[in-house]
Amino acid sequence: MKRLLEAIAALMVLAIVGLALGAGLFYVLVLRDLPDIRSLADYSPNLITRVYAADGSVIASFFKEQREIVEIERIPTFVVQAFIAVEDDNFYEHEGLDYPGIVRAAWANLQAGGIKQGGSTITQQVAKTFLLSSERTYVRKIRDMVLARRIEEYLNKNEILYLYLNQIYLGSGAYGVQAAAKTYFDKSVDELTLAEAALIAGVVPAPSKYTPFNSREKARQRQLVVLRRMLEEGYISAEQLRQARDEEWQLSERAPAQAVLASAYFAEEVRRYLVDRYGSDEVLTGGLSVRTTLDLGLQQAAYRFVRKGLRDHDRRSGYRGPLRTVPEEEREAVLAELTLQNGEPPWEDGDVLQALVIATDDEHFARLSLGSDHETALELAGTPTGTPTQIDEWRRLAWARPPDKTVDGNAHTLKRVSKALRPGYLVELELVGWREPEALEVLAVDPDAKPPPPEPVFALYQRPLAQGALLSIDLEDERVLAMIGGYDFRESQFNRALQSKRQPGSAFKPIVYAAALREGYTPATTVYDTPIVYEDPTTGFTWKPENYSEKFYGQITLREALARSRNLATIKVLQKIKLPPVLRLAERLGIRGSLEPNLSLALGASEVTLAELLRAYSAFPSGGRWIEPMFIEEVRDRHGVLLEAGVPLVWKGADVDVDDGEPDPEAAQRELLDDVFERLRATLEDAAPAVPPGHVLDPITAYLMTDMLKAVVQEGTGWRAKRLGRPVAGKTGTTDNMFDAWFLGFSPELATGVWVGYDDRADLGKNESGSRAALPIWVDFMAAALDGRPARDFGSPTGIVYARVDRRSGLLAPAGADDFVFQPFRDGTAPTEFARLRNGDGRPRRPRLD
Repeated sequence: MKRLLEAIAALMVLAIVGLALGAGLFYVLVLRDLPDIRSLADYSPNLITRVYAADGSVIASFFKEQREIVEIERIPTFVVQAFIAVEDDNFYEHEGLDYPGIVRAAWANLQAGGIKQGGSTITQQVAKTFLLSSERTYVRKIRDMVLARRIEEYLNKNEILYLYLNQIYLGSGAYGVQAAAKTYFDKSVDELTLAEAALIAGVVPAPSKYTPFNSREKARQRQLVVLRRMLEEGYISAEQLRQARDEEWQLSERAPAQAVLASAYFAEEVRRYLVDRYGSDEVLTGGLSVRTTLDLGLQQAAYRFVRKGLRDHDRRSGYRGPLRTVPEEEREAVLAELTLQNGEPPWEDGDVLQALVIATDDEHFARLSLGSDHETALELAGTPTGTPTQIDEWRRLAWARPPDKTVDGNAHTLKRVSKALRPGYLVELELVGWREPEALEVLAVDPDAKPPPPEPVFALYQRPLAQGALLSIDLEDERVLAMIGGYDFRESQFNRALQSKRQPGSAFKPIVYAAALREGYTPATTVYDTPIVYEDPTTGFTWKPENYSEKFYGQITLREALARSRNLATIKVLQKIKLPPVLRLAERLGIRGSLEPNLSLALGASEVTLAELLRAYSAFPSGGRWIEPMFIEEVRDRHGVLLEAGVPLVWKGADVDVDDGEPDPEAAQRELLDDVFERLRATLEDAAPAVPPGHVLDPITAYLMTDMLKAVVQEGTGWRAKRLGRPVAGKTGTTDNMFDAWFLGFSPELATGVWVGYDDRADLGKNESGSRAALPIWVDFMAAALDGRPARDFGSPTGIVYARVDRRSGLLAPAGADDFVFQPFRDGTAPTEFARLRNGDGRPRRPRLD
């Protein structure tokens, strides 16, 4: 008996020790270091940083996890029920654990020999997602069970659902129901239908497998599972199930929306600034709200017109040929591929599709197929009668001559279709518009019949090789309205409006003339447009600059020299006033780059950015004010607290050159020259007219320059801008090697600059000047920007007087003269001597414009 009692005692001791060890092991493995559930009350998830245009439209989102928090009250009841029905049907009854579900999962796992089912409640999923790892082990499972019980004691059911529905991953990069609604259906969660809610809830078990973007069929199957569970739980009726099952849901487009794509360069500059200011982690997870100055309508117009201008230039450069030639035996298979690739209409304007040339008439047209049942035709030159529309012009093949930059693209056109297109050529077509069918016989037979739909009109397409940039600012509010940095951000993120330094050519001349006006010259001061040769005796180098037109006009006024963009006259102006006044003024106007300290400065040989040059030009129409355009209105944190406001476009680091690690042998020399000229500028006394506070030019000089730049439009190389039919001013720019084409100009309200060129600094082609390659883009954009605004002229400051001046001599025009201009002057500087009256034979000949 005694031994029996001793044995029982020993067993009890062993049991106690075992329980103690088990409890200790349970504590070590499960309870020790369990997260504090109180952290759930401070829910601060990774949020999306959103960038808004001025009208509140979203133009960009930066995120590590695509999530947008939504209050539980905004989530429709049927959305909540969809998740509960399929994920945790006893959610409102249990206290964190669904014991029957745990038993079912345990039995299934025992049979499978591993963890195959979780049996987790929504509360357990919250515990795992927020407080634990995602590893599939029994220990982790027990830990989330313990935490689930604690969570149920700490939070109510709605608070748990708030965490769950905002945190859960729902496929395709979407975290939470709000992000999922926008990702899949481009809607807010409170706009979802029952069918859409069921589809989103069905994604939960395997997001990558069930996302409708990957498999519509699998997503539909899961949607039906959710709907059936909702019916079984009494959340919906059989009729609601049928309606939801039969609903045709339309997924949102995954490709970038037009507005987002058009704003990509602007948005990238915003991102660069935010990362520099707040750090990458805060930008990707902090949920910043960034309101910018971007005018979305004008930005889309800029995007459209820059691309059109570059395509126009590319057409003048000739057609580079098909994508490939398809052998006859492969053409049927290729047409079948095109049917799938191009899809069915309606296509959208601007879509680029592939097509196969199936027949040609060498003197008239080519027929092309975009796949089964879809054909189109391109004409060689169109019908000779009638006034062709822009669409008619686009669909013609006359431009598609072989590439040759030595000839003028406007003068040399295709003569035979076979020189560009032949049967079997696989080419690209761009949808350029729609037109009504020419034959409407069906309506003649049956007037009540439905008219046939408009027909798509295609043009032969090739992606332009040249790049372009546009920047536009509001002069009154000093806001950036539009910015384009290239043809397609998806192919090149290099922002040519801000980061590309190029020679401005003649677009730099207004700075030379403004410096001359400050040195006492007037718009009527004359200079000689005659040949000059400069020789450097130390190097033997000979420089013989030329005019663009290769003609010379003798005595000419400063106004006429700028309007006609006379190179030699401008060099002589710079030679007379010397370099320091121009260098000082350029720096004051905001041109920060190194400027060549020689006479080539007059022809724009020193490189600048479009943003620098446009900021300099903005001083003219603004009365000499310093314009520092901002591009970010304000930045707020996730709680709406204002972090900063009024961020300038040219911020520290905005145009910093990338250090490629290669030594720059000229850097020391440039630095020395900069230092020398900085000292020179500091010691020279500036005797020019006084500049008011907040200004970089005195108002009179600014107005005189504005008037001279108006003459560029009315009488000179900017003549294409007269199409606007309102007071505007500006200057073309073309480098002597035809590498760069510019136009910078302004109205009283807006200043806009355009650049066109090749990244590798290739020749743009014969006669592809600023007037031809850049100015049409500027005109199209400004027409859109100024549409609906009343025409205004530039206001003149006090101290301006007007005189009737002879164009040739710059003297007062005598009575009876008819070749004169009403010229403004600074009071006290107008000419007092009269010119001689000339007969018709003595009138200056009008030079040909570039």
